[in-house]
Amino acid sequence: SNFRRRFMILILLILFATLFSRAFYLQSMQKEFLQSKGGDISNRNEKLHAFRGKILDRNNELLAASSPVETVWANPPDVIMNKSQKNRLALLLKMRKDHLDERLDKKDTNHVYLRRQIAPELAGKIMALKIPGIYSEKNYRRYYPGKEAMAHVVGFTNVDGDGIEGIELQSNKFLSGEHGFRKVLKNRKGNVVDDLQDIQIPVDGKDVILSVDKRLQYASYKALEKAVEKHAALSGSAVLIDAKTGEVLAMSNYPSFNPNTSRSSQRSEYIKNRVVTDIFEPGSTLKPLTVSAALKNNSVTPDTLIDTAKGFYRVGKRLTVRDTHANGIITVKEIVQKSSNIGTTHIVEGLQAKYLWSMLNDFGLGAKTGIEYPGEVTGKVHHYKEWGEIERATISYGYGISSTLIQLAQAYTVFANEGVIKPITLFKEEGIIIGKRVVDKKTSNEMLAILESVVTEGTAPYAQVNGYRVAGKTGTAKKPNPNGGGYGKNYIGSFVGMAPVSNPRFILAVMIDEPTIDGYYGGVVAAPVFSTIMSEALKLYSIPQDGIEFDAPKEQKMVYLNKYDE
Repeated sequence: SNFRRRFMILILLILFATLFSRAFYLQSMQKEFLQSKGGDISNRNEKLHAFRGKILDRNNELLAASSPVETVWANPPDVIMNKSQKNRLALLLKMRKDHLDERLDKKDTNHVYLRRQIAPELAGKIMALKIPGIYSEKNYRRYYPGKEAMAHVVGFTNVDGDGIEGIELQSNKFLSGEHGFRKVLKNRKGNVVDDLQDIQIPVDGKDVILSVDKRLQYASYKALEKAVEKHAALSGSAVLIDAKTGEVLAMSNYPSFNPNTSRSSQRSEYIKNRVVTDIFEPGSTLKPLTVSAALKNNSVTPDTLIDTAKGFYRVGKRLTVRDTHANGIITVKEIVQKSSNIGTTHIVEGLQAKYLWSMLNDFGLGAKTGIEYPGEVTGKVHHYKEWGEIERATISYGYGISSTLIQLAQAYTVFANEGVIKPITLFKEEGIIIGKRVVDKKTSNEMLAILESVVTEGTAPYAQVNGYRVAGKTGTAKKPNPNGGGYGKNYIGSFVGMAPVSNPRFILAVMIDEPTIDGYYGGVVAAPVFSTIMSEALKLYSIPQDGIEFDAPKEQKMVYLNKYDE
C-alpha cells in the first residue's frame, strides 16, 4: 500500500514536472513566437486609404480627382441568407445568381470580392439587407472630367488606385502618398470586437500641376477629330509646346478612349500616346535640319543656286531621287519652299557624314526629349559609319531615319530660340529654362525666314493664321510596307511650324496617319489643323499680331499644292 502510494505520488510529480517544464519552455523560450501566432489569428491591420492627389492643368483646372466609393466583399463560410435576400443581393450587384453562388461557394477563403468601386448609396442598400458575412469597405475611384480629350495626357489608374498609364503612372508615388493602418481585434467570423489603439495616420498624396492648358487640349483634340474624319485617316496626333520654355501646352491623339470606362471595353491601340510612342520617317519636315547643317558650316547660303535638273537624279546604282516636276536651277531657299528632294540631296553631298550625323543628334533625334512620359521612344538615327551614299541621300529628305512627333517639335525649338534647343516637359515650369546651342543665331534666323516663305510662297498656304506671320514645313512620307520589302501605298502627312515669326511663342507639330480622301500631302491634311490650333493658342494668350489680315486660301489651291513633292 505504501509502495503504491509512493509510486503514484512519483508519477504525479513526474507529470507535474513535465507540464511545468513544458509551460516554462513555452512561456520563456517560445513566448514571442506564440504571441505572434496568436496575434496573427485575432489581430488585424485594417488599411486606411490615403487620398490620391489631384492632377491639375496650368490654370489649376481639374484633370483627375478621386471620389469616395465602396467595395462589397464576403466571408463565404459566414454567409447566411434566405432566397429572398439572395435574389435582392444579386439584383443590387447586377450579377447572375449562379455567378453569385460560385463566388460564395469558395468556403476555403475568408475574403471574396463581390463588387468593387460602387457608389456609397448602392453599398448602403446592400448592407441594409443585413446578411451575415457580407461587408463593405471605403476606398476611392479616379474621375477624369476631360474624358477622351485629356486621356493621353493624364492616363488612368487600375482598380486598386495605382497609376498604370500617363501622368498617373509617371507621378504615381507623388500622387499616392502613404497608406495608413489601424490595428483591431477580430473574432473568428471577421467581426471587429476591439480597437487596439495602434494607428498609423495615412499621408495623402500631393497634387500635380501640369504645363497643359485644358482649353488648348480640347481645341487640339477637336481639330484632329475633324481632320481624321474628313480625310478618312487612320489616326491623327498633335503636340503644342511653348517655344521659350519647352512646356507642353497640348498633346492629343484621335481616336482616343474614355479613361472613366472599363479597360476591357477599350481598344488597346487607342490607349498609347502616339505623340511619344510611335516612330515614323519624318519626310520633308526633316529638310530644315539638314539644310541648317549646311548653312551652319557655310557650305551654302539661302541664295546658293542648285541645279535640280529635270526632276530626277541618280544616286549610285539603286536609287533615283525624284521631284514630281522639273524645278531646274533654284536657290536653297526655293529648295525648302518647293520641298525638292533632289535639291537637299545635292546639299547633303557637300557635307561629311560624321558632321551631318552629329548635327542630327544635336537637334535631339535619336534621344529622348526630357518629357519623362512613360513609353517614350528614342527613334533611330543610324551611326554614320553605317551610311552609304544612298543612306546619306535619303536622310537629306527624311527617309532612312525615324523620329517621334514630340522629337520634331523639340527640334524646331532651335529655330524659335535663335539656335538654342529646349528640353521638353509636361510639368509647369517657373523661371528661365536653359537650353543647348545647336546652331548660331545667323543660321537660325536664315532658316526661320526660309520657313516663313514655305507658308507665304510654298507648300503650306493652309497653315496661315490671320493677322500673324507663320513659319513651318510640310512633310509627306510613304509608310513602309507592313509585310516587308520597300514602301506601301499609304502616307503620313505632317506639318511642323511656329508663330508669330517676329518672336516665336508656340511650336506645333501635326501628323495625320494614312489619309485616304481629299489628298494626303502634309500641306493639305495637316496644315489646316495647324492653323486651327495655332489660331486658338495665339488668341487665348493674347499674343500681339505681327502680320496682316488676309482672305483664307480657296479650296481650289489644293490642286496646286498636290504638284509639289513633299
